Amino acid sequence: MIKILMKKQLKQLFSGFFVDRKTGKSKSKGAAVFGIVIYIALILGCMGSMFGSVAYSMCAQLCAVGLDWMYMAMMAMMSLAIGIFGSVFNTYASLYQAKDNDLMLSLPIPVRAILFSRLAGVYVMGAIFAATAMVPGIIVYGIVVHPGIGAVISAVIVMILLTFVVLVLSCILGWVVGKIGNKTKNKSYVTVILSLAFIVGYYAVYMNANKMLTNILANSEMYSAKIKGAVYPLYSIGCAATGNIMQLAFAAVGTLVVSLAVWIVLERSFIGIVTTKTGHAAKKLVAKRSRAKNQEMALLIREFRRLASSAIYMLNCSLGTLLMLILAVICLVKGHSVTDMISKMPGLPDGILVFGACIAVCAAASMNDLTAPSVSLEGKTLWIVRSLPVTSWQILRAKIRMHVILTMVPAMVLDVALMAVVKPSLTNGVMMLLIPCLYVCLTAYIGLAVNLKMPKLDWTSEAAVVKQSMGVLVALLSNFVYIIVLVAGYVALGSLTGSTLYLIISAVLTAVIAALFRIWLKKRGVQVFEAL
Repeated sequence: MIKILMKKQLKQLFSGFFVDRKTGKSKSKGAAVFGIVIYIALILGCMGSMFGSVAYSMCAQLCAVGLDWMYMAMMAMMSLAIGIFGSVFNTYASLYQAKDNDLMLSLPIPVRAILFSRLAGVYVMGAIFAATAMVPGIIVYGIVVHPGIGAVISAVIVMILLTFVVLVLSCILGWVVGKIGNKTKNKSYVTVILSLAFIVGYYAVYMNANKMLTNILANSEMYSAKIKGAVYPLYSIGCAATGNIMQLAFAAVGTLVVSLAVWIVLERSFIGIVTTKTGHAAKKLVAKRSRAKNQEMALLIREFRRLASSAIYMLNCSLGTLLMLILAVICLVKGHSVTDMISKMPGLPDGILVFGACIAVCAAASMNDLTAPSVSLEGKTLWIVRSLPVTSWQILRAKIRMHVILTMVPAMVLDVALMAVVKPSLTNGVMMLLIPCLYVCLTAYIGLAVNLKMPKLDWTSEAAVVKQSMGVLVALLSNFVYIIVLVAGYVALGSLTGSTLYLIISAVLTAVIAALFRIWLKKRGVQVFEAL
């Protein structure tokens, strides 16, 4: 029974490999195997190389001063962090709030078997992510330090123990995330905030890794004493991974005890957790006057609510908004040092700072692709908005306006911050403001046009539209290609026309292309939309 349940759970967890999300039909065995191989290759190639480079930068320096255990402890912390992040959101959905919980509990199946199969799915997901950090760390340790076979075996055992620690922490944090989500009107905000917090935390550590490592090496005795006293389990894991048998036994026993304790608690409370329907606290109804909204505003609010209801839509299509605001702050803090360094480089044209600032804003704005999946996300409910007493152009224009608002406002903030650093002339300053505005409009039109030509309305998962759609990929590539064309034109013609004249030519060219796309959308695009 447990074998069948585990097979069912793993198939459900990795359904993307076995079911075509576009059609909902099962894939062939060859296609499934190919998808799994490609997924593993991408995971090992991208995340593995990233953590491998971090491990290589730390290993030689820490191990050279006898801090092998600290190196392994730091890799273990990275493994725990990425493992928990990769499985904590899946934990709440697949363990506590699975859609088939009622059906499974109604069958003559022991609760223990259901719980075990659910935990198996959570464990596999967390173990995959945890291994992407720990496996490169062990490989780098073996190449740089050349430890004995015993130390390598100990490190592998520690990695296995860490996967169970990830499982335990994912179960606890998944329950916490669920509780927070139940107190929040929109659970998507919880997912987005936690995801962004992890991303910001990771890059903050990554950018300051060399400084932190230098500080640790300079004060190795002090940090060693602090870790041994305040965070002894971390010290124990580090020592265990380097071949200390006593510490390995201590880590194994501790992991076993904690895992059994969590299993006992979950086994006794599982039915109560999955059958309790939680919701928001009842609010007292207060009568108030409702303001009538015009059609344009109502459609725009509808688009913003659609965005706010989907965490995957927000994270993948509007991350540029946050990035531009962060870059604006960085420019105000460190912009002058960057411009001084660029100005001292020999052989650069006079207007390179102004043109580079324009391209930087456009490149950051190109990360927003809100219109590219906007029509496809309507899915099988497209008929609802089509049935409203509004024109098709009003529907499409609302999608364009949402993209422009969420992209142009932070783009202007970044532009003003760059202008404070670059200090352009009046004409160049106008071009610095005008070109990004025109580019934002152009990207909005391109994304919507591509989506109308390459729609995907029969999806079963939003990820198939937002992350796996060919239309989204084409729209993003088109945005970047246009930036490359502008840069190539500046390299070829900038010295002949001068920076100011080239900026004016770029603004005119962008305006003309954007106008052509708008004309196509208003005429042919509307016809395509009505034919969907």
